[in-house]
Amino acid sequence: MIKQKELMGNSDLDDYTAEAFPRGEVLQVKSGLYSLLGRLFEEEVDLPLLELLRGELADSLAEAGVILSSDIAEGDPVQVLSALAEEYTGLFVQPGCVSPYRSVFETGRMFQPPCDEAAAAYKKAGWEFQHRLSGEFPDHMGVMLTFISKLYSAEADAVQKGDEARADQWRDMRETFVVDQIGPWGLGWCHRARILAQQQFYASILALAEEVLMDEIKELASSDQFQELVTLNRRPPVKLDYNADFRKASGI
Repeated sequence: MIKQKELMGNSDLDDYTAEAFPRGEVLQVKSGLYSLLGRLFEEEVDLPLLELLRGELADSLAEAGVILSSDIAEGDPVQVLSALAEEYTGLFVQPGCVSPYRSVFETGRMFQPPCDEAAAAYKKAGWEFQHRLSGEFPDHMGVMLTFISKLYSAEADAVQKGDEARADQWRDMRETFVVDQIGPWGLGWCHRARILAQQQFYASILALAEEVLMDEIKELASSDQFQELVTLNRRPPVKLDYNADFRKASGI
């Protein structure tokens, strides 16, 4: 996780526009959306989050295309959380999953240069990555989306204080991070995980994330850069060709 990470941001996911609402409010809404997506990808749904999904967030999620099925919305919480945890593990954790790490997507291995790039971006912005979950690294999709949330929130704070120069700095950090570090793989990761999801909940959350990132990247990237990123996202995740004899000899 990123130190001082908030569980949730602004929970209103309505389609705000700069013409209808102050810039600071728009930025806070976007921060809340990225915070929610980051939380959902970083770890399993727990009871407090399930209650938010069923209650305070239900209408806004429905407007964003995430409609809770009756079994999730009304089922026994213990059974619902168990089913969602099983789906989460199958999609993002167990062997053969759609690994949520940029390093794995691009190299087939953990803790490679993309991990260092993400950690450097967090440090430059004044935050420090800290391990909270076993095996978690800075280039986890959930952590990266949470970082975007924090950049939106910092920009909103600067706008509300009238510090346009600082707001521009936060904006530049966010735009660079989205294009350079999410752009080459995020859309492809969301798409592959979505088509493998068994639970409609995760399929719709992944579809929302893919749509949000697509809109963001389209807005920020030039035409040529966007086409290049689309091509990169069409790559299948890298799979290393391990030698079976080596595995046998090493006792694995």
